[in-house]
Amino acid sequence: MGSAGARTLCRMISAEYTRTSGRNLTYRICADEWGAYKIYLGDRELMSGRDALTAHGSHRAPNKRKAAGAYHLATQAIESLRDMREF
Repeated sequence: MGSAGARTLCRMISAEYTRTSGRNLTYRICADEWGAYKIYLGDRELMSGRDALTAHGSHRAPNKRKAAGAYHLATQAIESLRDMREF
């Protein structure tokens, strides 16, 4: 199985996060073990990105630290509402 096959088998962290200010909306964050994340409000995807610190480097295998870093970056994006409109 090549790297593309291994990428489809990686686990994801999925959690809900409520913003501490503004309209206190609840967002859903999905982060995978490769360091990528997506932020949803209801069924609409608001933002996706990748943790730049874990995206490259000598350890290219998926791991839980990359997922945790992506989750943390997603929560920071929600708090600052960077590149997102709050409906």
